[in-house]
Amino acid sequence: MRPRVCFYSWRRMVCLNLVVAGCLLGTLSFAAPAASAAEDRLVLLTAHWEGIRTEFTRAFKDWHRERTGRDVMMDWRDVGGASDAMRYILSEFRTSKESIGIDLFFGGGLDPYLELDQKGLLQACPLPDEVWKGIPSDLAGLPLYHSKGHWFGAAISSFGILCNDRVIRQMGLPPVKTWRDLADPRLKGWVGSGDPRNSGANHMIYECILQSYGWDEGWRVIQGMGANIGQYDRAGSTAAKSCTLGNVACSVVIDFYGLMQVAEGGSENMSLVIPSAESVFNPDCIAMLKGAPHGKTAELFMEFVMSDAGQSLWLAPVGHPSGAKKFAIPRMAMRPKLYETFVDVTPVKVNPFKDLKPMSYRASLGSQRWSPLNALLGAVVIDRPPAERAGVKIPVTEDELSAIAKKDWKDPVRRTRLVLAWQQGR
Repeated sequence: MRPRVCFYSWRRMVCLNLVVAGCLLGTLSFAAPAASAAEDRLVLLTAHWEGIRTEFTRAFKDWHRERTGRDVMMDWRDVGGASDAMRYILSEFRTSKESIGIDLFFGGGLDPYLELDQKGLLQACPLPDEVWKGIPSDLAGLPLYHSKGHWFGAAISSFGILCNDRVIRQMGLPPVKTWRDLADPRLKGWVGSGDPRNSGANHMIYECILQSYGWDEGWRVIQGMGANIGQYDRAGSTAAKSCTLGNVACSVVIDFYGLMQVAEGGSENMSLVIPSAESVFNPDCIAMLKGAPHGKTAELFMEFVMSDAGQSLWLAPVGHPSGAKKFAIPRMAMRPKLYETFVDVTPVKVNPFKDLKPMSYRASLGSQRWSPLNALLGAVVIDRPPAERAGVKIPVTEDELSAIAKKDWKDPVRRTRLVLAWQQGR
């Protein structure tokens, strides 16, 4: 027997279908004008969070309207983090050789852009001379843009220590300026960190410690820190928020999370310390993808991002005429003169062009041992009780870990045996 449908249910279904049809027709008629103005549309792939997307959309629309007299439609695409975005781009170009329908890739550090450029998947973007002139070509030898305009650093990233200065003062805790300071036994229970196995930013912090202090001393620092850490948070942002709330006095963070918390908690209560010569500086980039369907508008967006107007969004505080309107998005900018312009109001108290010396970072080494180092950190520090962490013997030398990364780590059976041995202290 077929189920019976009552008249009321049938009538409600008909009404619902009519409403849906009307919405679809309204959507189609509304979307048609935007599709016809191809030059005033922009498609961006990004790993940036909502605040950055919102503030750059608002500011660029105003700038674009003043420049051209026309509106622009911003179509942001989010497929996950930077690694997810990179996989998506490469996958799409395998099937669409000339264009994947996306104009710009925005955010994700430097390494993805170097790989995309090597594969010929970026196209040059000419910038006006006045924009070029205000951006240094490098920072301590690290290039900040491609010489032919294939990619540009849109902001500068680093890693540091977020401090709740109010808690430190009230609890009589020692001041913190370096990674080594976090291993001070007086900070027991007062140090926060994300889990480097889940957070790429936190992994970079531990790699920086090993490279800046050397293998043996670096592990003493990491283990001493571990003894002071109650728990490793899954996300680096959680550790940063925990510091602002006063649950810990210090947290290791990527500078962006730290600066957001300083803006939220107030510079009279919070500060971000980037250890001199113990942290790496990295351009966080933007580039036009090969076959960008709205190339002229993409060029205008890149010009805006790199101009005084775009870079001021990072440094000026929320509510400032040159700053963000709703979301705090403090980051280190690419234009040195702007640090002087906003020196009295900016939450960004670090000028990377003037204040600090970056460490000499061996990127190939860090990349090669990324996965086995995470496993080693878990086995000898993170997965052990805090009271045990400082006394565990590191079971491998630096050269041995490099050899493991090249050979044994590729074999799942050998890899499992190694991790078990490390966990058992062998």
